[in-house]
Amino acid sequence: MVIPSQRIGKNGPEVSRIALGCMRMSCGWQPDQGHTKNVDDAIAAFDAARASGITFFDNADIYGGTGCESIFGECLRAVPGSREKIVIATKCGIRSSNYNLTPEYIKAAVDSALKRLGTDYIDIFQMHRPDPLTHPRDTAAGLRSVVKSGLVRHVGVSNYYPEQVRALQTYLEDLPIVSNQISISLNRLDPIYEGWDGGDGVLDQCMALGMTPLAYSPLGGGWISGRREIPGDHAQKQKLERILAELSVQAEKHNAKPGQIAVAWLLAHPSGIVPLIGSNNPEHIREAAEATKVQLSREDWYALWMAAWGRRIP
Repeated sequence: MVIPSQRIGKNGPEVSRIALGCMRMSCGWQPDQGHTKNVDDAIAAFDAARASGITFFDNADIYGGTGCESIFGECLRAVPGSREKIVIATKCGIRSSNYNLTPEYIKAAVDSALKRLGTDYIDIFQMHRPDPLTHPRDTAAGLRSVVKSGLVRHVGVSNYYPEQVRALQTYLEDLPIVSNQISISLNRLDPIYEGWDGGDGVLDQCMALGMTPLAYSPLGGGWISGRREIPGDHAQKQKLERILAELSVQAEKHNAKPGQIAVAWLLAHPSGIVPLIGSNNPEHIREAAEATKVQLSREDWYALWMAAWGRRIP
């Protein structure tokens, strides 16, 4: 299958418009259990993703307590020649009890990630969350160093708000931030529009600076696709049920599943959102890749936004 592609940032790599979020290769945040089974399942997911046209894989050192990067390294070893055909992003900065984005920690994190992944370079290295105790000047110095050494090709951030991005980019100077990995879905609308109900303007900044937004939890943690119980209190559940009903109407109209409609809704935004599909299930991965075939009209897109927002646009 061929998935449409796009460039990450202004000068980043060309990637598939759907990416695989690899956290579940190690079952989540905690150190992995049953390593052999995890590796077998991960390789099956890796194969399904590549066969579906996915070329972009997102990781982090905190996933599985570093176990996820090691498992992904096993995937690369299981499929000789695959490294040159894919783009790998990983992240650092979250510790068990604190954040750390000092230059020394960034260098050590890059070295460790390279060993676990079994590769000699990282395509996109992202700061997982801002570190309030490290000046962005120092974080920038650490990032410039690992790029200059050739260990990292491009840098990005994750969970950064616009002023945090601006501060870091100021000190990075001519080294551009190519991506901002954020939570965005029909269950979390904040990045879309600044000034409404706590909107943060992240997507507007991405378009202004030429950064690519990478969307984690694009299915709201699984409830949009119906694979997880609807969270929240009674009022919130009713709101989410109305969203699901609206998605079902759209799914019937477009001959697609609700989860595919939700992914297509993100793909339609002009900022060039790349949804990160956080699944280890080959069937779910193939299904998500098919979302690139769904084309929503302007009316469809706004109808979904209003249903998710719970009101009409002013």
